[in-house]
Amino acid sequence: MPEAPFKLQPQTGYVLTASPDFGGINQEWLVDYYQPLLNPVATNLLLILVNQLLPNPTVTERRQHTGLLDQLGVGINQVDQARVQLEAVGLLRTFFKVDQLGPVVIYQLQPLKSPAAFLKEDLLAVVLLQHVGQTRYQALVKKANRYYMATTDYHEITKGFFDIFKTMTTPADQQLVTTSQTQLGQPSPQKKSENILTLDWTFLAGQVQVQGLDASELSKHRQLILTEKRVYGLSELDLVSSLLSATDLTTGKLDEEQFKLVVANQARPQEVQEVSGIETPPAQEQKKALNQQEQALADEANQGSPLQYLTDLKKATGSGFVSSAERKTLERLVSQTPLTDGAINILSYYVLVDQGNANLAANFVNAIANNWTRQGVRTASDAVLAIQRFWQKGNAQTKPVNKRGRRGAIVEKLPDWAKDDRKRQHQGVSSDQIQAGKEALAKLRAAQKKTTPPK
Repeated sequence: MPEAPFKLQPQTGYVLTASPDFGGINQEWLVDYYQPLLNPVATNLLLILVNQLLPNPTVTERRQHTGLLDQLGVGINQVDQARVQLEAVGLLRTFFKVDQLGPVVIYQLQPLKSPAAFLKEDLLAVVLLQHVGQTRYQALVKKANRYYMATTDYHEITKGFFDIFKTMTTPADQQLVTTSQTQLGQPSPQKKSENILTLDWTFLAGQVQVQGLDASELSKHRQLILTEKRVYGLSELDLVSSLLSATDLTTGKLDEEQFKLVVANQARPQEVQEVSGIETPPAQEQKKALNQQEQALADEANQGSPLQYLTDLKKATGSGFVSSAERKTLERLVSQTPLTDGAINILSYYVLVDQGNANLAANFVNAIANNWTRQGVRTASDAVLAIQRFWQKGNAQTKPVNKRGRRGAIVEKLPDWAKDDRKRQHQGVSSDQIQAGKEALAKLRAAQKKTTPPK
């Protein structure tokens, strides 16, 4: 079914449901493992929805979001941001439709993962580590394992089902059971972000195998390795070093938790590397909508990781260094949005170069990212087109520039395209700005290559 345009409004109706395997909220699990990844509004929204859950929900018994706004004491945009955060960590699924009574969303609560399952989910574990730090993360790992004791030296004598129960199934019983099973709702698989990322597995396997790591461990931990590569922009050589540092050379096995800690401790901006992917026909069509300079900007954004790109951009524009808050903002964009690295880089470019800000303000960036996600933005070209559409809408109403030729910095403020029925006052970055920024980045990277010794 084609995706209907969706814009959450205070009058939008909603119906609260739950997945068949939802069993309520374990407060301890929520506070310890999920809350560090969520803002306070998202946590409160989840608790309110759980309390509103009633048996046998029907679409005619819908509520309006105005009630949620009153309970939370926030605006509709903050509720929308909280919603997508809950979706990103797998606690909520949202379905939209316009029926005879108007637009309505179905909120479907999802079960919390147990602490062990949470920590085994690579993306969740990595982002948790980044938000709480190594000491707290290790304490949470121990807490998840606090009731466990190894039984490898014991002989298991556990009985099986048929050792205890002697059942004589009749056709009528089997028919009733089968019918009842079909009546149960089926939990749907969670959506996964499909960010194409290349990695030379042959080279990686050859390097680690000769130094003691069993090559089969790469296949076993494939998703974790890809996650670390994308979040931190690691090269194959960086991965080799981190993998070997977390390997038990006596067994040739990789310690997952140690690997995550090694990468987090050694994380730093890496040399620029091209992240290439398969270009689909729609992407080729998008290129036709961009002029030469805009396409050059999109191509430039596809070079390197978000952290590296922001670091280079700050140096090129004289905007200082990448702060820890900005790192967390990038990590949240990587782990909780469907934006590719190139699209995230365009977002950084827009905030620093076009808007003239010196930093990535979290609320401002999150608002743009959420709005782009709603528009279907995924790639760098998508992001440039989204900004292009915004410029076109704002051309009729321009704002005088100051003596330095650019607007004042916007701090913790929603972008114009995230606002309804307000004047749009932005003409967009000029072609000279695009070229100047591109040339500054190119000069910076050329200087880095001259001063960086070969590995």
